[in-house]
Amino acid sequence: MADDPYTYPGTDTLRNRLGITDDKTLMEAERRLTLARGAEAARLTFPATADGYRALHRHLFQDLYDWAGQDRTVNIAKGGSSFAHVPYIARELDKRFADTRAGDALKGLARDEFFDRLGNHINEINAIHPFREGNGRTMRHHAAQLARDAGHPIRIASIDKIAWMDASRHGFLTGDHRPMAAVLAEAAIRRDLAPEARIGPAGIALLPQRAPPEGQRYRVTLTKAREELDRYLPAARQQAADRLRSLVRDGASSPVIANARTELAYVRHAKGPIYQSHLLTYLGVRQVDAVITPQQTPLERVREIGAALGVQINSQSPAQLQRAVRSLERPILPPGASPGQERLAELFLKNTAEKNHADPRLAPAQAIVDAAMQKARERGESARTVNTVGESARQLVADRIRTGAVIDSAAGQLPDHGPTHPERGQERGR
Repeated sequence: MADDPYTYPGTDTLRNRLGITDDKTLMEAERRLTLARGAEAARLTFPATADGYRALHRHLFQDLYDWAGQDRTVNIAKGGSSFAHVPYIARELDKRFADTRAGDALKGLARDEFFDRLGNHINEINAIHPFREGNGRTMRHHAAQLARDAGHPIRIASIDKIAWMDASRHGFLTGDHRPMAAVLAEAAIRRDLAPEARIGPAGIALLPQRAPPEGQRYRVTLTKAREELDRYLPAARQQAADRLRSLVRDGASSPVIANARTELAYVRHAKGPIYQSHLLTYLGVRQVDAVITPQQTPLERVREIGAALGVQINSQSPAQLQRAVRSLERPILPPGASPGQERLAELFLKNTAEKNHADPRLAPAQAIVDAAMQKARERGESARTVNTVGESARQLVADRIRTGAVIDSAAGQLPDHGPTHPERGQERGR
């Protein structure tokens, strides 16, 4: 552009704070610096106003240009077509954002309607092209913020750059915003797909597949494992949710995000680690091998304990697991039972075995616990192990009491198998 005050004399290279006079070098510096500033912008909120849009541009390009966040002072064109002339930039930008605010910043819209209106909004801003440079990057970050605030988040890294350019050109020349709407919708994060657990035998949740844990392995009793889970699982659930949000926001690869979703589903699942620790005790397993260190975060610790539980779960035959789960999960109360189920579960845990047998509502549940303990005795377990098996069965049955439903006369039939007896002590991981 002749006599362009934004460029170094005799060149097309934009004047910049870094003193770079080579166009290729400047483009690379732009890419790196705006990528870093973009990661910051994703954690900030810029008002959906003309000044908020200027502030976003200023944040992205503050390291490069003195005029970052300021409307251009020269007319520009692309492909023979001119963008908004300088005298009209501020007016058109104010008008565009006034329309957006009138629509409550596109909030509360169904997915298809949201992306249709977002595509139109971005096409209109593209026609204004308020800045000398950096319009596309600012539009993408602005679209991402609107989408995030409206509950239809998009991943900037997933926007197809070639399709974006084609849609921008098409919208500018024809006024048709549908291609831009399609490009943005294609980059959307499918939040309607809730985290799904990786399900193993008998509906038990498993962690994502991974290489065996590395490090010192310790023999951990299931009682100790439950204590660790009671202590760390609430924080681990929050960390897993935060980790997934961070990966999605930063545009991580699809397999990494999928694994994070599966991990979040695992720590939230009703048949997750705590359930599995009780079930393994019921099955006669006494301890697991886990990689535990003092430096682990709650999520890392739960992950390692869960991996150890999964090894033992997978060592059981599917038929044994199915029989054990069915025995422990037979429904307890009549269909449509009242909210008093919670109080009844508490009563079951508080009562002695004799009192539960004397109560017709709780006798079938106590029969399950008695049968579990009897099976442990028949296997030659110690009195302490028998009591531990009984306590695990009591907790599992109490959980089922809270859900309602009916137990049949076959309650108390337990899987017929022998326990796994790991050696005592500790061993090095292989």
